[in-house]
Amino acid sequence: MNKPTGKRNYVTFLLKSKGRHGIHSAFVFNFVDRCLTTKVDKNFLTARKSWVKLLSQDKESFSVQDLGAGSRTLNKTRSIAQLIKTASSRGIYGNLLWKIVHHYQPKAMLELGTSIGCGAITLKNGAPNAHLITVEGCDETLRRAYRQFEYWKLDGITPINSPFDEFLAIKQPYVYDLIFLDGNHQSQATLKYLELLMDSTHDETLFILDDIRWNDDMWTLWNQLVEDNRFHLSIDLGRMGLLWRRNHQAKEHFVIRPWILKNRLF
Repeated sequence: MNKPTGKRNYVTFLLKSKGRHGIHSAFVFNFVDRCLTTKVDKNFLTARKSWVKLLSQDKESFSVQDLGAGSRTLNKTRSIAQLIKTASSRGIYGNLLWKIVHHYQPKAMLELGTSIGCGAITLKNGAPNAHLITVEGCDETLRRAYRQFEYWKLDGITPINSPFDEFLAIKQPYVYDLIFLDGNHQSQATLKYLELLMDSTHDETLFILDDIRWNDDMWTLWNQLVEDNRFHLSIDLGRMGLLWRRNHQAKEHFVIRPWILKNRLF
């Protein structure tokens, strides 16, 4: 199913979402009032624009192995130009991802789903002192992501070629402060990853789920996680969903429109 239906429709989201007014949680108010209003570094925006333009000219095709739900628009044979065009972290939501990591400055981050490297590059530019492990199941795709990390001259990134569940089954090298899940849009797989990650996270770890409205399956999972008693704070940002354990606070859920993005959410 390609179009959002019912309660996962974006129009419904816009009608239900709030700005900072009406938010009584101090933690969430700080997120909305400070994190979302942060201006993305101009040097990063300029460099990203040039980089995207450069990659958009690379039309050489290669075979891609999709271990998750796969793309709704791309074939198994793709080019870097196609991957960068559909990358979720290159535009408006890339800016939001940068704002989040810049605001919280995590020390150890994990990304599931490297693709061409756009998410990893955004995460590292937002938190330059953090160490990032980024996991990609397709070796051909990861090989090309390596080149992008070299282009950006980024340190502190460990790329790993592995199916996500196999990587998560081993003892993790860090207790992660932030986890970005952007590589498998199947609810049961995503739920399994979260289960495996519980012992490698702490009470303030931020889980970022991309494409929560990808299909009805993912939307059902998101609502299940909102009700999950292990997560006391959840924020629906439209395409992204944020989760914290924060066991010391009362369970709360917020639907927030990041108005700083001038409503260009999708």
